[in-house]
Amino acid sequence: MNYFLFTLLLLGIFGFSVEINPHVQSWQLFSGFHLAGLVAIASISLVYLKQLPTRNTRFTFVLLQLLAFRIAYFPIVVFSATASCYSELLLSQINIDLPIKIFPTMFVSATILFATMNVTLFWVLNGKTAFYTLIIVILGTPALLISFADTNDLTVFPDDNWEDIEPLPQIAMPQENPYGLTLTSTHYSVGQKMIGLAGQTLYDLIPSTPWSQLVQGTLEQAYISNPDGNAHDQLRYHYGAFIAAHNRLSN
Repeated sequence: MNYFLFTLLLLGIFGFSVEINPHVQSWQLFSGFHLAGLVAIASISLVYLKQLPTRNTRFTFVLLQLLAFRIAYFPIVVFSATASCYSELLLSQINIDLPIKIFPTMFVSATILFATMNVTLFWVLNGKTAFYTLIIVILGTPALLISFADTNDLTVFPDDNWEDIEPLPQIAMPQENPYGLTLTSTHYSVGQKMIGLAGQTLYDLIPSTPWSQLVQGTLEQAYISNPDGNAHDQLRYHYGAFIAAHNRLSN
């Protein structure tokens, strides 16, 4: 546990280094989320691997964590960014203006979410199979559909945004929820419909704070321009919106 808390601190420091940079680059987000996933796998494995009874079970546990990382990567990016929106709201309410609102919260939240997922996998393999398998099915099915929205998403790695995103998207303010576009059409895949459903659900939960609103409006325009985008497209749009909003507010 001490090791995990120490790694959370390191991820927070890395997020702080990103936040004080007025010109964030895509590789920093790529690195932060990959570090979050790898830290979660390493930390949970160190604590729980020895509690599993056989070598095959332990090997299965590591493989399942890697598979879960691939499937859950984009949904966790979205949920950790949502956590950043509420961090921004909370700190603005108590008049704290420090560079800890967005990226430190984002990477720490991602690490906690990855770790929670991995602990759930441990319990599936360690006797509490039915209950925790049900949880994985309920949460994992939407994540699977979102992360593999079309055949172009059938890749080993979930994220290919190491290089700079050029040009960055034009900043826009939110107008109205556009994510229902895919839900009533037969043109889109089940995964694309699930992306639309997730976006439609989260849209009204985003608070009215500066970074949050810029990200929401920019993603809204990106979705209107390309509603049939897959998970890789949507991840690139999210990175672009995160960076463009941050750069606008920092300059």
